[in-house]
Amino acid sequence: MKVYPNLTAEEYVTFWKEKYLKCPKGFVSWVADADGEIVGHYGALVASATLSGKSILVSQAVDAFTHPQWRRQGIFVGLGSKLLDDLGTRGAHLTYGIPNKAAMPGHMKLSWVVAAKIPRYVRIVDRDRALSAYKGSKSKAIALRLASSMLSSRRRKTAPLEVHAREAREALSEVERLWRESAGRYQFSIDRSADYLAWRYPAESARRYAVLAGEEKGRVIVASVCGIAPSGIGQVAELFVEGERLNEAGTILGRTVSHLKSVGSHTVEGIASARFLERVFRSEGFIKVSHVPMIAHANDEEGRRQVDSLLQAREMLLSLGDSDLA
Repeated sequence: MKVYPNLTAEEYVTFWKEKYLKCPKGFVSWVADADGEIVGHYGALVASATLSGKSILVSQAVDAFTHPQWRRQGIFVGLGSKLLDDLGTRGAHLTYGIPNKAAMPGHMKLSWVVAAKIPRYVRIVDRDRALSAYKGSKSKAIALRLASSMLSSRRRKTAPLEVHAREAREALSEVERLWRESAGRYQFSIDRSADYLAWRYPAESARRYAVLAGEEKGRVIVASVCGIAPSGIGQVAELFVEGERLNEAGTILGRTVSHLKSVGSHTVEGIASARFLERVFRSEGFIKVSHVPMIAHANDEEGRRQVDSLLQAREMLLSLGDSDLA
């Protein structure tokens, strides 16, 4: 069942193999079958995470859908129930997800809870193309007009950094190091090991992932990972800096925006799961246009304890990559 209309059949198969079969910690996938035809799917990607200082195994619910002709027959909820129970027996006690609006009611029937509402920030880099792309959406058009008008009033001193754009495979080790140095500030984060980052941001991806690294005295102190969605929207997937150095983080974000514009983006977006990241986005003229819901599910008794801990987290690190949106 094809759910990505912009992909050819061959690209579609390759995309799914790369996404599921190469996931470093594995995956679990349940399907509904009707006379040999797949009419429903609910999947999960397994990952390592840190919650309140403890290493745990989590899973991310992805690609939950039902064939249009088979909807309203309980397939979505039935598959979800089987999948979540299965994950618990495999040691993934907590599952998180970033559902779209259409999927939210189905998830809520399975006792998911909203763990966070993560601010989504947007900045225009090509006003005419962006407004054309959002034609017909009055609220988005108004927000984008406001974003572009605000840019003239944003002037920030740039940090004295040497900034280099590199292919993802060449610089992800620096992203991993910066994450490890900053992970202690967050009560919850997905572990960004080298294999996880290489899987999330493959060099061969149609999204053309790149890493921008900022050096100070020959040492990388700030880095971002960015790419381009099929819609033409540039995405800031990751952003890390040594310490909470706003000027340096703003500098790399500004250069990331410039890079994305140079490769064809008309708009740039990112999500800010931590207060510091919100400050960084605002410093570069981004505006908050919506919130992305993060939901969580306890797959067993241990999962209930983990979800309770997650709900108490003051700061978490969840990027566009972790959300499956990039």
